[in-house]
Amino acid sequence: MQGDDRSDQFDELFEPFELGDTPTAEQETASRPGDAVEPFDPQPEQPRSEQPDEQVFRGDHVSTTSDPAEAIGCPACGARNPAYNHHCERCGSRLSQEPMPIAPAPAARSTAGGRALGVLAAVVLLVALVALVMNIFKSGEADLAGPDTEPSSTTTTVLVPTVELFASSATASSQVAESFSPENLIDGNPETRWNDDSQRGVDAWIEFTFATPVQIREIELQNVTDNEGFRRNFKIQGYTITVNDVNVPISGRLANSPEPQTVKIASLETIWLRIEVTTTYPAESVGEAPPYQELALQGVRFFGIEK
Repeated sequence: MQGDDRSDQFDELFEPFELGDTPTAEQETASRPGDAVEPFDPQPEQPRSEQPDEQVFRGDHVSTTSDPAEAIGCPACGARNPAYNHHCERCGSRLSQEPMPIAPAPAARSTAGGRALGVLAAVVLLVALVALVMNIFKSGEADLAGPDTEPSSTTTTVLVPTVELFASSATASSQVAESFSPENLIDGNPETRWNDDSQRGVDAWIEFTFATPVQIREIELQNVTDNEGFRRNFKIQGYTITVNDVNVPISGRLANSPEPQTVKIASLETIWLRIEVTTTYPAESVGEAPPYQELALQGVRFFGIEK
């Protein structure tokens, strides 16, 4: 037939080839049509204990394990990972949502300044302890010395006793008569007194002079002690006292009393003292006797140190 000739011509284009191995009779029998063919198994089934370890694929590498681990899903990409993994093998995300362990705080490190301060404090404490021990030791030696030990010398200030000072002269702004002169103030006689001739004694003054420089500490002023004479004369109320070695005057007020009154003075070395009257207590009548218009003072005394 013409069709068979075309087939033969087509077959001639290809060279015949042979299989390297001639099929056996069993293979030929198995390849016959109508015969059942069993699936090919390159390896016979082995018991579980004899099978090789199961290969577990983890990303780009392969690990071998005898028992498959429990798998957990990645919360980011969904990939399955072994339960013991902390991070996903595919995307690197954390698998566990539990808080990460906190590292312990680093130990405090001392600086150079802190160490220097510690050393300085230790030195101060050591010096204080040494001083305390030395004081205790010296105290013990003093106790053992006994009464024969000479006492240490001390400086003692000797107080100079205050004595009465006597003025060499006395002058005044005025006087009623010779018998009532200011000299009566320093004669020590209680029966004599000084009477000023001005009206009611305002602006009157008395000045005392000393033969040698003196340090006056106190002045004692004595009004008339006789009751009638005290009441009928004007008395010193306000005063100002001046000494030549102190520029600041001493001002004050006396009481309306027949008792002696003391005024403190702080002179250092003076030769005169001046008393000025600024105000007076008024005189009064006694019975039918009218008051005098003069100022009266019975005596003046000075106390201090002679130079």
